[in-house]
Amino acid sequence: MRFSIGRIGLVAAVVAVAVTPFPAAVAEGSAIPPVRGCASLAGFAVPDVGSRITSAQPVTDAALHKDYCDVKGVTAPNTRFEIKLPVSSWQGRYLQEGCSAYCGAVPAMTPPMTISGLTCAAEYTGELVVGADDEGHTAPSVNDASWGEHDPGARVVFGRTSEHSLAQVSKAVIARYYGRPPAYSYFDGCSTGGREALMLAQRYPADFDGIVAGSPAANEAPLGLLSAWLSRSNTDAAGHQIVTGEKLPALHKAVLAACGNSDGVIADPRLCGFDPATLRCPAATDTAACLTPSQVTAVGAFYRGPTDSHGRSLFNGGEPYGSELAWLGEMVQPAADTAAPGDTFASRIGLNYFKYLAFDRNPPPNFTLADVHFTDAEFYALDRLGRTLYNANNPDLRAFRAHGGKLIVYHGWADQAIPVWSTLDYYGAVERAAGGFDSSQSFSRLYLLPATYHCLFAPDGSLTTVDFVTPLMSWVEQSSAPGGITADYGPGDRTVAPADALAPVHAAPGGLNSHYDYLGKITSYLPS
Repeated sequence: MRFSIGRIGLVAAVVAVAVTPFPAAVAEGSAIPPVRGCASLAGFAVPDVGSRITSAQPVTDAALHKDYCDVKGVTAPNTRFEIKLPVSSWQGRYLQEGCSAYCGAVPAMTPPMTISGLTCAAEYTGELVVGADDEGHTAPSVNDASWGEHDPGARVVFGRTSEHSLAQVSKAVIARYYGRPPAYSYFDGCSTGGREALMLAQRYPADFDGIVAGSPAANEAPLGLLSAWLSRSNTDAAGHQIVTGEKLPALHKAVLAACGNSDGVIADPRLCGFDPATLRCPAATDTAACLTPSQVTAVGAFYRGPTDSHGRSLFNGGEPYGSELAWLGEMVQPAADTAAPGDTFASRIGLNYFKYLAFDRNPPPNFTLADVHFTDAEFYALDRLGRTLYNANNPDLRAFRAHGGKLIVYHGWADQAIPVWSTLDYYGAVERAAGGFDSSQSFSRLYLLPATYHCLFAPDGSLTTVDFVTPLMSWVEQSSAPGGITADYGPGDRTVAPADALAPVHAAPGGLNSHYDYLGKITSYLPS
């Protein structure tokens, strides 16, 4: 099913536009050939960033039917990277891909990208040099952060420097192979890759001409509190999970009945006021069609998000209405899973953050999420390293704008892993820092996708595929600002609303809990 995503902020209805032809960085139909052989790149070093090429060999991408010079190497102290350079079809552009969660492996750079449904026509035709890295460490899974336990330097690379270093290396390798640097450089990433994207715009504004930031984990440190909250809210006194996966279909159906539009979609979860108590089981009853009293409480906590004892928010919000089916695996498991909720993604990624990344001094080895305190003291303790290393919340993008940079941010309205509220709050602050919504539109856009989960996934594993990169290139290279962009939903249970059903971000509350007192208001980052 195809539908048009309206550019958030448009007051009038948005008319879908076809993706413009891929803009040429060089003369139409021409390509830039290499000036040396692929193997000659082996051993090449970029001393300024402490990198060296460990291998360079010709490869053929069987799926794309394109030949590449595949370059692999290491950037000091321990960042592994890969760069794929087209042999006969390069058009002068470089595209760098972000990673996900805590990374630990170089992402596969074959479209559509493995961590999201983001596609780009030029990737299929081999017109881009593409590069990616493992964010400075090797790990057995993306939720493992044990590499940071005794290595402060690895935390710095993960939090701040990996993508900046790779950009310098890739540009040097491109210049050596083709005899000229890239005419334009672009970055796209989702989740942690979205955080990397915003970090680049904020801290390294001259590295890239255009940036796509998807579902960004920009408010990284408080996100740890959200993960802990989701796990703790679903744990009873005996350590067992409270809400089970069998309850989610009925809950989701009830939420859609209460808040869905005529297409069966919650177009804006901020306008939903669903009360889980309406699904309470009759006395002495417990079926998949209802919620027990303890489950009503747990579900309410999911929606509310982490708070302290005074009711002040410790994250930008909780789970958005409409995300319920995606809770399976995130913080809920089937009833037969006796390890739940400790084996959910929220539990594992949250525990790894607290044990290995969050503090100057790590907690004791026996630390568990039961030891997390939902207090302002815990919030500010996390903020110490969060603000220094991990958070990408600075809305002052004047340097990026002055460089000519263009930014596209996107997020799913039903994102269960990184609820959309943090992005709404951040982009609202970007608008204010830029001097208002109209001024912000000269260099940035925000797109919100209805009925879409984390990084464009659906609970059944299908993807919404959408090309934000090609419109971004047209914006950078031809000054053609993007309007409506077409997305293609994969198979699944989702239907979508027309573009003009989306509420303008700048005219609506900044997030689900915007009427609460959030300790980490993004406005605190605004320049004085």
